[in-house]
Amino acid sequence: MKVKILIILICLPISFTYAQDITDAVRFSRNDLMGTARYTGMAGAFSSLGGDLSAIKLNPAGSSVFLTNHASGTLNLNIKNNDVNFTDGFTDESETTFDLNQAGIVFVFAANNEDATLSKYAYGFTYEQVANFDDSYVARGINNQSIDQFFLDSADGIPLDLLTPLSGESVADLYTFLGETEGVVAQNALLGFQSFIIDPVDPDDFNNTDYISNVTANQFLQDYFIQEDGYNGKFSFNASVELNKRFYFGLNLNAHYMEYDRFTSFFESNSDPTSEINSIRFDNRLRTRANAFSFQLGSIVKITDQLRAALSYDSPTWYNVSDETTQFIRTGSDEFGPASVDPNVLNIFPDYNYRTASQWRAGLSYIFKGRGLLSVDYTIQDYSNAKFTTNSLEFLNSGIEQNLTSAANLNIGGEYVFKQFKFRGGYFLQETPYEDDFIQGDLEGYSLGLGYTIDNVNIDLAYSLASIDRNERLFQTGLDQTAQVESDISNLFLTVSFGF
Repeated sequence: MKVKILIILICLPISFTYAQDITDAVRFSRNDLMGTARYTGMAGAFSSLGGDLSAIKLNPAGSSVFLTNHASGTLNLNIKNNDVNFTDGFTDESETTFDLNQAGIVFVFAANNEDATLSKYAYGFTYEQVANFDDSYVARGINNQSIDQFFLDSADGIPLDLLTPLSGESVADLYTFLGETEGVVAQNALLGFQSFIIDPVDPDDFNNTDYISNVTANQFLQDYFIQEDGYNGKFSFNASVELNKRFYFGLNLNAHYMEYDRFTSFFESNSDPTSEINSIRFDNRLRTRANAFSFQLGSIVKITDQLRAALSYDSPTWYNVSDETTQFIRTGSDEFGPASVDPNVLNIFPDYNYRTASQWRAGLSYIFKGRGLLSVDYTIQDYSNAKFTTNSLEFLNSGIEQNLTSAANLNIGGEYVFKQFKFRGGYFLQETPYEDDFIQGDLEGYSLGLGYTIDNVNIDLAYSLASIDRNERLFQTGLDQTAQVESDISNLFLTVSFGF
């Protein structure tokens, strides 16, 4: 079987149908509040301040604010708690991850001449985790709808001939053939037919395109488990200049890398003796890997010694994406007995291209000499401008235009200095990118931080808590009910940084 799978991987043609949706489009554009503990402690309100390695990802001009060379590294503990309501059921689930969140270094060069126009320049290298995808939850409840409708919708219009193996052809062979010629929907129809969930209206007609369900119960105990793992990371080369000790300009060149893995397992059972199918388990795995490029331009101006303003631009991020999937289904029946369909086939989709929307950011800050500061950032991004740029996926763009909209981010932060200690706090709001906030609401949260300086070494701690509500469909078709997920996301950050 391993040799057979290898041949499938090599020979899979471009005609293979994709299985992307708007949720995937939003995932590529996601930016979590992450970075150094000083940055997160002030809720990321740093675009006009600079002088922090995570601030560079907002505004590349910020590296020239440093007075000396600087390096930092950050560890992050991320905890997600999900409360889930599905029909009449309630569950709660948590996911905890610990990783390196940020690392970077910047080199600063000051002019020897105090009157030089180019008073300072800097360049640096940074790594930032842009998003953490680790998550899991269970949706459980009693439902009057079965997953059989998913397979009926998938099979609608497909000739019975395509779902029936030829003499000497295995179900796995046919599954592979359908994937190469018809796509994901036909593969789902095959799984439903071969596991006896659905049957043709006329089993003697190979041109039959209508199907009926063998699930006749009207009440089902359903259990849906989802496990997500992965991250989106960004490596940046930064360069910036300070002019006349008042104006700052900078550039970032960014290389992105994304890993995303999702496993879902759906199970339903019924105790109706008249139903030919009494239990269904349906598993799906998705593995996504992506590389991307983007750039950023930024500026900061000292209006006075205390007041600063900033404007920065983030280009679209141009992704090249690869997807792999596997599927498995098992049914239980008093009439047919147990039936399992495990094609043991790795579906590799052709690489495709996706472009996120660009965004603009403005910032304003006021520095109280030796005592602290206040800062605010405002970011706007029109998610409806995102595009699948691969020709075979352009049909998805109309859905993006209709369902996504402009969204703003507001970040407010402050810092109070007392001797060697720094006390920080902040508030952040990320508007939903969806036209209908029933799909996903706004993300809102606050942060707290503490810093301590010993000579040239800074030790910083920060805590953030954010909440977001969303309604998730278990399948794109078939089941109408959504899982209502209320998420609380906690983060702890520890940063060690030093000047040299």
